[in-house]
Amino acid sequence: MEIVGKSKREIMAILYQIPFNLGHATLPLFAYYLRHWRWYHLAFSSFSVLYLIFYWTVPESPRWLFTTGRTDRAVKILEAGCKRNNMPTDNIRTELEQAALITAATTTSKKGNIIDLFRHPYLCQKTLAMAFNWLVVCLVYYGVSQHISHLSGNVFMNVAIGATLGVPGTLICVPMTKYLGRRITLFLSNSLSGIALMILAFAPSLDSTMTVAMATIGLFGASVTFPNVYLYGGELFPTVVRNSGVGLCSFVGRVGSIIAPFISGLSTRGLWIPPAVFGGFSLAAAASVFLMPETRGFPLPETIEDGETFGKNKKTSKL
Repeated sequence: MEIVGKSKREIMAILYQIPFNLGHATLPLFAYYLRHWRWYHLAFSSFSVLYLIFYWTVPESPRWLFTTGRTDRAVKILEAGCKRNNMPTDNIRTELEQAALITAATTTSKKGNIIDLFRHPYLCQKTLAMAFNWLVVCLVYYGVSQHISHLSGNVFMNVAIGATLGVPGTLICVPMTKYLGRRITLFLSNSLSGIALMILAFAPSLDSTMTVAMATIGLFGASVTFPNVYLYGGELFPTVVRNSGVGLCSFVGRVGSIIAPFISGLSTRGLWIPPAVFGGFSLAAAASVFLMPETRGFPLPETIEDGETFGKNKKTSKL
């Protein structure tokens, strides 16, 4: 996301989630043929070896290099990109050096760490709100995916259908975030999940088809939320701590993933309990978006000072 312009942020940050959705959809296929959990996990873990290729194929973010004072390396990456796209490279170094002088004269610090996310009140507020949304989407996405297996019907088909819905959810997220904004999209997707799951929990007269349908709608809402938090979080945190901020949110999200099976397991005490918990968290996450500013169409914050001030004015805070 840091190596593309504003007009391409949605596509870059969201569409790469489709392979994630497709991988999720293949889980039932692997589970059907690999019944022993050791072989099942070994089959999926083996794909991680492919990540080693990224070291040689994915360039470092020139924005991050520039912000941390590594201008020479940033220039080389930008020049390589311009040559690949048949664009002029003559003024890249001059413009970056001038920008570095301006940045040095107008900011007090170039570097930051994860502690800085909590030292400044407004930045701390945004960090906590975003981390909570990550917690909820991981909790709901993985929890509902497992809860579907407890509902009527074929467990393999239920999980496959629910996972496949992640693809249209991801595709819909692109125009929604582009034209409605990140915050409204996050509010709507969390609300959709929350309402559908609350209906599932507290409408006992639903037949088996409607029960699976409500759970699937709840999962669909989470599938819209998932790619959005990657995009929204990446734009919300300043460049000097963007990796730390998104990494922190991802860590909190994994806590939600760990908790999800235990909440889903409460279905043995009542099928209504898991969707009630998941739905309640989704509605709480929908309310928490009011603690964060809209980021659509605005330059990415660069320094800690930018991160603290971004969103305080009415133009970026208005829903």
